Order: sequence, then C-alpha cells, then structure tokens
Amino acid sequence: MTEETKEQLAQQLYDRASRELDAYLANLKTQTPDQIIDRAYEVSVKQDMLMVLDEHEFPQHELEELCKLEHPLDVIYNDWLHQDDSRMEELHRTIQDYAVQRLRDQAERLHADPKTPRYEGLYSDAIKRGEACLYRASRSRDALCLDTFDKGVSDANENRAMRPFIRKWAEDFGHDRCKFVLGYTVQRADWDTRYSPKAKQDAQQYDYHITKDRDPYSGYCTNAHPCLVNCAYELLMEQERGRQKQTPQKNEMER
Repeated sequence: MTEETKEQLAQQLYDRASRELDAYLANLKTQTPDQIIDRAYEVSVKQDMLMVLDEHEFPQHELEELCKLEHPLDVIYNDWLHQDDSRMEELHRTIQDYAVQRLRDQAERLHADPKTPRYEGLYSDAIKRGEACLYRASRSRDALCLDTFDKGVSDANENRAMRPFIRKWAEDFGHDRCKFVLGYTVQRADWDTRYSPKAKQDAQQYDYHITKDRDPYSGYCTNAHPCLVNCAYELLMEQERGRQKQTPQKNEMER
C-alpha cells in the first residue's frame, strides 16, 4: 500500500469533514425551527472546526490518527463540549473588556468637558462605588491639565500674556480643576516665601488625602518657577472673585 503524503492526508481529512458537515446541515433543514435553534451552537463550532482543518497545518502523525475517524467533526465536537469552559471564560473576558472600554470612553468624554467637576475621593472609594473609570479619567485629565500649564506658562510670561493664557487654560480644563492642580504645589510649599500668604491660605481648602505613609497626588507638583505658579494661582483666584460677583446673592434681585 502506497504511503500517503501529508498533503493527501490533510485533503482526505478535510473532504471527509466537509461531507459530514454538509450531511448534518441537510438533515438539520428537515427539523423544526426550535430544533434548528437548539443546534445553532453545534453548527457554529463545527463550521469553525472545518475552517481550522482548511487553514492550519497538522503534523503527519496527527493527520493519520484523525483520518481513522469516520465522523471527525462529531467526535471532535463531543470532545470539545468537555473542554468548553475555557471558551466560556474567554467570552466572559471579551464581554467584560468591551463593557469596561465603553465605560472608559464615556468617562473620558465626560471629563473632557471643562464643566465636569473633578472626581472627588480616593481610588479605593471609586472601586467600592464601581466608578474606577471615572476616577482614572479625572486623574488623566488632571495630568494633562498640569502638563499643559507646564509647557505654556514660561512662554506666556515672556510674551507678557499670562492673563490670556490662564483664562484660556481655565476655559479648556475648568477653573476648579486648574486651581486644584496648582493648589497642591502651593499647599506643599507653605515654607516658600515666593508664594503669597493669600495664595497659601486659599490652597489650604483642598484635601489631597496626604498621610504620613502616602501622598496620592505627589505627581501633581509642577516644574514651573514658583513665582509663575503664584502669579497663575492668584489670577485664578481673581477669576473666581469675578465669577462670584456675577452670581446674584440670595438677598439680591436678579436683573
């Protein structure tokens, strides 16, 4: 008996599996709609198996063993059913990853709006509330806010354009976020006389959750010169006073 080549064995196995699937589908067409729906998973898996036989190479000794099977798809499918847990876990991860990515995208779009307030609280709090994506998006926006300040403040000062620079910065990232990120540097350097007493006092309003063991906002320290930071912070305070004047007091009649 002539020994068959690897290619011949692969073609023989594929042809046998293809005929088996065609016969299975032909028989399925005679079944009721409910029976067809019940077999939908089996059809999908067997079609995938036939595709694997067509597109992937197998060692000759494996092909020889598989060619001994009269109904290769049926035998392999039944074996697959006992190992399907891994596929279910993979599907679970896929679904979960998709849901998390949607939440991340939504959170990033939300915090890209300068009107959206910063996420308050620690990461541990966000985890408990199921709001980790909101926390990360807010922190990411904080980092971009500070980076934008660091990259532009020196040029703004040299061009004598600090006021319009700070105004545009606050418009892009939100006034409160800008004050918060600069407030960390001011608050942590209360010994530095280059920061004005009123700036130091104002920065004390922010809780950065600093303890003896941890400082969750240590990355918020700006690299800009303290005099420029102080100037920017005071301009933000000035903007804040302007906003408060525009808001009618409770005992004042709106016009």
